[in-house]
This record gives sequence, structure tokens and C-alpha cells, in this order.
Amino acid sequence: MVAGIVIGALYSLSGGSVYQASVLLAPGQPFSPTGAPVLNYQSSPRAIEKLVTGESALKRAARVAGIGVGALRGHVSAQTVATGASSSTASRGAVLIEITVQLHKPKHAEDAANALGHIVVTDTTSSYVKQSIDGFTVKIKDYQAQLTVLQQRIETLTTAVNSQSLAFLEKLLLVSQLDNAQTRFGTISDNLSLAQQQKTLAQSVELAQVIEPAAAHKTTARSRRNSILVGLLIGLIAGAIGAIVVDTRARRTRRV
Repeated sequence: MVAGIVIGALYSLSGGSVYQASVLLAPGQPFSPTGAPVLNYQSSPRAIEKLVTGESALKRAARVAGIGVGALRGHVSAQTVATGASSSTASRGAVLIEITVQLHKPKHAEDAANALGHIVVTDTTSSYVKQSIDGFTVKIKDYQAQLTVLQQRIETLTTAVNSQSLAFLEKLLLVSQLDNAQTRFGTISDNLSLAQQQKTLAQSVELAQVIEPAAAHKTTARSRRNSILVGLLIGLIAGAIGAIVVDTRARRTRRV
């Protein structure tokens, strides 16, 4: 066992050093018009892992990093970072994805990891979310135009009501119209605020986004902990086999 630990530690040092860069991103979580979360493949951590390790994504990331795609194969991994222990439908999507790249040059590792992060953001944004954001944008512009017209109307009615040349009945009619215009102005203002909140929610939650860009740091090519554990296991097995062999021979010798 001791020999296995020593050999495993030495083996971990023989792999040299590489640079590791990890980008942290939040998958998008679409919502239905009623506000319920929609679970689809585009927000699945497993699907994102398949995406970043696929040949197409590796070629695009390698092109951005200025390296050959062969340098990335087998050196990209993705793991889920859970942010809640609940198993409810709403918390299942509350996860972060960490995409890690290991290469021999820090700049290449950073560029490749960041490129893979942007690929995930681009490829996992559904047309449904894009159309929702476009719809909220149209609503906001329409409400703002209505408020502009109503504001002008309120100012005109206010000026007319304050006029001293109007009869009592005429002024009463204008006051009623002014009250209706102000009420409608308040209703549209509330609708505008709601549409702006919905658009902000869609942009910040329903769209995938990079939380922390990649920054390379030096690390060993082989995990020292794993190498030591493997060496320990091999030493244990070898020691057990050796003990059995020695014990068997000793028994045979005693019989002779």
C-alpha cells in the first residue's frame, strides 16, 4: 500500500502542468404565459454537456481560440453546480453549469472556455423566448405612444377647464373627460410597468447568460488525489495477492 501511494504520487507529477479555465453560466428557464416554468431540453444540464462536448461546438470554439479542434477533444468537461436542495419543479432549473477546458497555454484555455459559454447562450435560446421579448418590446412602445397622446389630451383639457369663458355645463363635461383621460393614463401606466417587468424577467431569467467568464490557472495534468488513490488500490491488491502466494508456498513447505 505504501509503495502504491508513492508510485501514484510520482505518477501524478510525471504528467506536467496544464492551464485550466472554467466559465460559469446560468441556463435559461422559459416560462409559459401563465407564469409556470417550462422544462425543455434547452435548459437541461445533460443537454448542455452534450452540446459543449459535441464536434460542432468544439470546432467553433477551436476557431475562436486559434487552435486545432484536436487539442480540445477530451479536454472539455461540464458539470452542474446545484443552487438548491429542493426537488420542486421551480428549483430543478435553479442550477449553474461550469464548463472547464484544460490546455497547455492559458490564453487558449480562456478563449476556448469563453467561446463555449457563448455557444451555449446562443444555441439554447429558443425562438419562443425571443418572440416573447419582441412581443414585450412592441407592447412597451405601444403603451408609451398611448401615454404621450393622453398626456397631450390631459394638458389640453386642463387648460380648457381653467378657462373662465366656459359655461357651467361645458366645464362639467370637460371635467368628466379630463377625469376619464387621467384614469386611462393611470391604467396604461400600470400596463407599461408590468410589460417592462416581464421583459426584464425574460431577459435576465429566460435567456441563458454567462455569470462569470473564464480565467486560466495552472494545474497538474493528472489529479494527484486520484493517482494516489489508484496507487493505493493497486498496492492493496498486489499486497493481498503476494500475501496469498507466500502463504500458499509456506503451507506446501510445511507439508513436505
